[in-house]
Amino acid sequence: MASITYWSQLQPSPRQWSVAEGLAARVRDPAWLLARQWQLGEFQGADAGSPAFTRIVSRITKLTAARLGSATATLTAGQLLEPLVEAESLGTDLSTRVEIGQTFEALAPAALHDAFRSAYPIAPATPADAKSDPATARFLAVCAGRATDGVALYTAAKQAQRAGHALPPQPALDAAAVPAATKAVADLITWVEATWGRLGNDEPPAWDPVRLEYGTTVNAGTLTLAGRPDGEAALDWYAFDLLSGAPPPTPPAATSVIPGHVRFRGMPSARWWDFETNKTDFGAILPDPRDLSKLLFADFLLLHGDDWYLAPLDVPSGSICWIDSLSVVDVFGVTTAIPRADDTPDARWGMFATVDKSDGGRAPFLIVPSSAVAAAQTSGPLEEVHLLRDETADMAWAIEHVVEGPTGKPQLESSPSPPPPLDAAPAPLVYQLASPLPPSWFPLMPVPTATGAIALVAGTVEGGPRAPSGRLLKRLSRAGFQLPEEEISRAGLRLQRVACRTRSVDGKMYLWIARRKQIGAGEASSGLRWDEART
Repeated sequence: MASITYWSQLQPSPRQWSVAEGLAARVRDPAWLLARQWQLGEFQGADAGSPAFTRIVSRITKLTAARLGSATATLTAGQLLEPLVEAESLGTDLSTRVEIGQTFEALAPAALHDAFRSAYPIAPATPADAKSDPATARFLAVCAGRATDGVALYTAAKQAQRAGHALPPQPALDAAAVPAATKAVADLITWVEATWGRLGNDEPPAWDPVRLEYGTTVNAGTLTLAGRPDGEAALDWYAFDLLSGAPPPTPPAATSVIPGHVRFRGMPSARWWDFETNKTDFGAILPDPRDLSKLLFADFLLLHGDDWYLAPLDVPSGSICWIDSLSVVDVFGVTTAIPRADDTPDARWGMFATVDKSDGGRAPFLIVPSSAVAAAQTSGPLEEVHLLRDETADMAWAIEHVVEGPTGKPQLESSPSPPPPLDAAPAPLVYQLASPLPPSWFPLMPVPTATGAIALVAGTVEGGPRAPSGRLLKRLSRAGFQLPEEEISRAGLRLQRVACRTRSVDGKMYLWIARRKQIGAGEASSGLRWDEART
């Protein structure tokens, strides 16, 4: 088959016999040319060479261990900090019990299913449960009698294992069925510990109940750094402060790199005859005269944006880096040493500085932790608690807004409602000792401490003490626990438990439950009334 080939050719159509005039691209506006020179700082410029390469002498040391409460965990290469520091034991709700039980039945022969279902049953719902929680009642109507309680079986198997037995005492099995049951139980223990980890309702080892936040320390040689995650439960470089220690005697390494220009959208063009892109509207920047940060930012963008260079230095995650020296060699062979930006007597602040708590200064290194914050995916709140002040009642309240239901799904708790009308009152005027409160409101009463400070302790309301449904308030409701009064500001606090998921650089998946501490929505009134006269 014949083919047809086409060519496209661009031909100039000059008005004169030569194209030299058009190719010269002459500038005929001296004022504009002078303005461009002023913008690029040419009037203050000096004869100097362009950077040819930079030489960086640095030292790097690895983070080796993290302290979680009373235990110490060794940090391996690529170990993410958030799953290690924040992970808590997974709850033993009905869904977890059924899922672990189904896994056991998949590992065990079918002939053993009925025996283990009878020994570790899923109890059916009662009529009261069906009325108060229809969703849980429907779940139990399907699973009760048809599944094994995997958590109860796992707990009994672990107790038997610690006692030196291969099987729990229940159920009683024939001798012929013991080998298959022994293998299935051993496989179940291995699977649960590899997939679920710890089971229970304990607090994370690194959780500080007094500060209502995580607290950990990491070590790098003789250095000890304190780490407290931010409101999003992230352990990035800004979450660490130096406590003590000296730089390790790590041999320095020299690296030579070619610097490149800092690039950003709308930056001043380095060519006098070129126009900047209009994608960034610098004219829309309307800073207040007192807004120094925005003024400095605009000054950098408009005047000095093309005077900055980047010299990359690869630092592995999970390490600390010291820059011993930085020198620039220009095209004429002149070497210029670049000092630290904060290495001056009057420097009081640094953008990426780590605070040295021993003397209040700045540590001369940059920490690059193995943080999961950049690629972590989070769920909606599994549990949410609001801590707020009630100046009208002269107390504080801990309110459970979202809790995990019996099946593990988040569910909303009740909110305050007006007192019900009085039916068949014994008298025209009735005094009510205290107005009723929803079951999700827990009072925190102020009491003086031995040091003269004020602390908040769990109080009681009419009808006796109530137990919280979620994990976050269990410590606050314990007898004798005191929460410092200053922890709940006038803005209040919002505590959340969320499920997090991420992958490390080697592709390993991490799944854990993190706790967040964020600013609340201010004060609120519970509507609590004392000795109220009602008609």
